[in-house]
Amino acid sequence: MSNSSTVIAPWSKEGAEVVALVQSHAVGGLREETVEKHRQQYGENQVREANKFRMLRILWRQCSSPLIFILVAAAGVTALLGEYIDSLIIALAITINVALGFYQEWRAEQAVAKLRTFITVRTRVIRAGREREIDATEVVVGDLVHISYGSRIPADGRLLQLQGLMVDEAILTGESLPVEKTLDTCLATAPISQRTNMVFGGTMVAEGSGVMVVTAVGDTTELGVIAALVSGTERESTPLQKTIAKMAWFITIGISIFVTGVFLLGISRGESVLEMFIVAVAVAVGAIPEALPIGLTAVLAVGVERLSKRKGVMRSLAAAETLGSTTLVMTDKTGTLTTATLSLVSVLGTDDLRSSAEVAEVHTSLSSNQKDILRLSVLGTDVVVENPDDEPGSWRVIGNVLEATIFKSAATSGIDVTQTERFALHIPFSSSHKFSASRGILLDGTNGESLVVVGAPDILLGRSTMSEQDKAIILTRFAAESLAGRRLVGVAVRHLHPADNIDTVDQVRDLDFMGVIAFYDPVRTEVPEAIKTIETYGVRVVIATGDLPGTAISVAAQLGWKVLPSEVVTGDMVRILSDDELKAQLATVKIFARVTPADKLRVAKLFQASGHVVAMTGDGVNDAPSLKAVDIGIAVGSGSDVAKGVADLILLDDNFNTIVAAIEEGKRVLGNIRKTFVYLMSNSLDEIFLIGGSLLFGLALPLSAMQIIWVNFFTGSLPAVAFAFDKNVSHRSRQAPEHIISRHVIRLTAVVGVVISLLLFVMYYVMANTALPQEMVRTFIFVCFATYILIISYSFRHLHKPIWRYHPFDNQVLNIGVSIGLVLTIATLYIPFFQHVFETTALPLVWWGGVIIWLLFTILFVELSKWVSHRLQ
Repeated sequence: MSNSSTVIAPWSKEGAEVVALVQSHAVGGLREETVEKHRQQYGENQVREANKFRMLRILWRQCSSPLIFILVAAAGVTALLGEYIDSLIIALAITINVALGFYQEWRAEQAVAKLRTFITVRTRVIRAGREREIDATEVVVGDLVHISYGSRIPADGRLLQLQGLMVDEAILTGESLPVEKTLDTCLATAPISQRTNMVFGGTMVAEGSGVMVVTAVGDTTELGVIAALVSGTERESTPLQKTIAKMAWFITIGISIFVTGVFLLGISRGESVLEMFIVAVAVAVGAIPEALPIGLTAVLAVGVERLSKRKGVMRSLAAAETLGSTTLVMTDKTGTLTTATLSLVSVLGTDDLRSSAEVAEVHTSLSSNQKDILRLSVLGTDVVVENPDDEPGSWRVIGNVLEATIFKSAATSGIDVTQTERFALHIPFSSSHKFSASRGILLDGTNGESLVVVGAPDILLGRSTMSEQDKAIILTRFAAESLAGRRLVGVAVRHLHPADNIDTVDQVRDLDFMGVIAFYDPVRTEVPEAIKTIETYGVRVVIATGDLPGTAISVAAQLGWKVLPSEVVTGDMVRILSDDELKAQLATVKIFARVTPADKLRVAKLFQASGHVVAMTGDGVNDAPSLKAVDIGIAVGSGSDVAKGVADLILLDDNFNTIVAAIEEGKRVLGNIRKTFVYLMSNSLDEIFLIGGSLLFGLALPLSAMQIIWVNFFTGSLPAVAFAFDKNVSHRSRQAPEHIISRHVIRLTAVVGVVISLLLFVMYYVMANTALPQEMVRTFIFVCFATYILIISYSFRHLHKPIWRYHPFDNQVLNIGVSIGLVLTIATLYIPFFQHVFETTALPLVWWGGVIIWLLFTILFVELSKWVSHRLQ
């Protein structure tokens, strides 16, 4: 049985019966006054997520870290022993750590969830006898929905009409091949995979078209029921987060062994068990980079949110990581590099194409032959006019950009476009065969049906009855037109005999080639500069398009590229060359022209095999495998729902500039991840050197447990989170991708961490063996320890540039975090209550001179380490 559908087992009933049961009409659809009534009665077309326990799950993840376990144990033991102030400080540290971690992870979840609101699915419905495009969430039970190639089905429905309809239902059934649909009734007990007269919300149209009547929406769809069952599924962690989680446990085990040794060594020296227990816990807390997961989550969440404001939607946090390592972009031409505002330039018949004479551009009037070609081209369109009662020049035409332009251009040229109603789409357009075919009866006195074919002119010419000599002449004209930057659409016709049965693409032959329609699509003015910008990041750009080579070369010239013949590879060449031969040419190729999605996929994989991290744009159904296979799949917002469903990045404005913004944001995220890692890991050894060294050399412990906990939770964590808001981007050009935690990062972390920690201990060792007051020495070491961790954050804002070559104070969040840390540190010195808790004393002004010298030294050392490490790369 169905889930809570309005009709019991609609697949077991005739279509007309289902239409009557949902109070709709088979021709005109729902009346306007019925739509809201159905929405109230049957619910909205949205699958609601179960958020009931999400907050608790995030909270539990924060509380289940090994660090929290250690601190809870320490707080419990100190409370039992009557050390209530120490216990309170530890409990406060736990609370703040958990709260900060919860806030950042919740923010990341909300950032990703918010992105879904930018990705709207549009669908075509028939209401009150008129077809229009609406948001899929506005669909109600009883709506008649026109589904077509490349679209996402908005709800569950019974099919009423279809034309070669094939639907990808893998999301529901796991079946990898598209399912062929029929209008025949099925058994009431038939499982989902056998309900061939039904289509289901969330699935994709792989081929053909059809009309359905909606029988279930939102939570009552088959997908809605499954969503309810799996609503408790955890969000997948990013690769970096998984790596850091493993590292955290590894560090925890290592530190646990070390602090056990510290504890036993202290006991053997005669220290009290309680004091050494708390010190051991504090050393563990200081050495474990507890703020690292929090800082990384903040970096990723802020990056994703920031890109959304620049018209780019990253579908996952993992994509933000990968974008920063991108080294090559394979971009389509139309709409991405160009404006996609096609304008009709000329209509060329076969006589025009055989002649070398120029044909006047289209302005206000067309010849009889030009009108015939344009009229035929309209028959191959599948569009909807939202305001047909207005003048054609004001029409809002919904559909493919090219088809909408053909349709509107014909209407404004005085051609009767209503004849399209007499034709039915017979073979939908595909980027593999590059044409569509419609079948119907022409109103020109031709007996019987005709097949009108619209698509790539060279493909149609090759399937025509024209002589080889004429074909060669016309192909030369095609090349000249495309070099002028014109996009050509071919038009052909075949008058069918009653016995003709054309069911497959291969049977579309013996065509009468009529001519071409020429369009011009200007390059976006901002793209040349955008490409120059992206190249400064070490990212190479290549054009991969289905258009003729000349058209692509013309666009490249407008971008400022100088393209040699050897730098252009066609789809025919791709299919002839072996992998090794093609791979040898990749380093010099700038344009791949006349390529199919299969060609693009093969080229992309060869680029990946050559060491590139590949991002690729796509918009069609056939682009989906390529978008899924490359490192970053980029779907344009106007593309098919199938492409957007598998892409990592969606361009809401179809603009190449947004790709640049995405890679820029990815590199910013990558840089902020690295600086957060270096900052937190480089000071994690301080407590080990200070406490371990003091025990080994028989010195008094320089830091109390409370001081260590205070610094790590109330000062050092603040700059780490603030790095997420850094906006500087590395412009270093690289030929190969770097690992997220690169050798430069590891080297810098190790050098700074070991040397400064060692120097801090040496400074304490020297001062402890003088006549200076020991309480003052320990306070001084505490202040040096607490403040240097804050101040060197400014040096780590850029891991390659020296601090004097960038503005160190333009991250206001970091300034606030450092200021809070400094205020808290000073409070521990001069407020009596805190002096008692943290065992400090007021530091005289002269001692602050020593602190400043120490801070200047640490900054200079970090800058020197950055310079040396950079030179070693």
